Amino acid sequence: MDVKTAYLNAPIDCEIYMEQAEGFETPNSDENERLVYKLNKSLYGLKQSGRNWNMLLHKCLIENNFTQSSVDHCVYRKEVGEKKVFVLIWVDDIILAASDNEIMNETKMMLQERFKMKDLGKLSYFLGIEFEQGDGFVKMSQKRYLSKVLERFHMSNCKPRNTP
Repeated sequence: MDVKTAYLNAPIDCEIYMEQAEGFETPNSDENERLVYKLNKSLYGLKQSGRNWNMLLHKCLIENNFTQSSVDHCVYRKEVGEKKVFVLIWVDDIILAASDNEIMNETKMMLQERFKMKDLGKLSYFLGIEFEQGDGFVKMSQKRYLSKVLERFHMSNCKPRNTP
């Protein structure tokens, strides 16, 4: 799933003022004085925007009975009886994995009620890794990523070797 304009969802954690954008200036009676905007929400480009967004998403997940992994803080888990759901976060991209469709759909609905999101469907590509899913298996490959690296370093025609 992809969160649309994720950083703009997060409240700002301090007072920040910015100059008026060119072409959108509000005239001031005193020409020597320049007006500024006070931000109400985080903006893309602010140093703390990513942190503010992550804190907002973390709070949402914790309020919905997810527990954060102590090993990897981007992974959350929830168990309801025998059902399990995992949430993996990378900035504004979210991967959901669940033991059944019911808990998967409940988690999607919970997130979509809180944030504007796009459901990208079944996982096929994420962070340079291609995924193929079948009955009882998940196959991962970085062939496309590695081909791009070889092209960038002008090694597309190099002779391949088997790795142990």
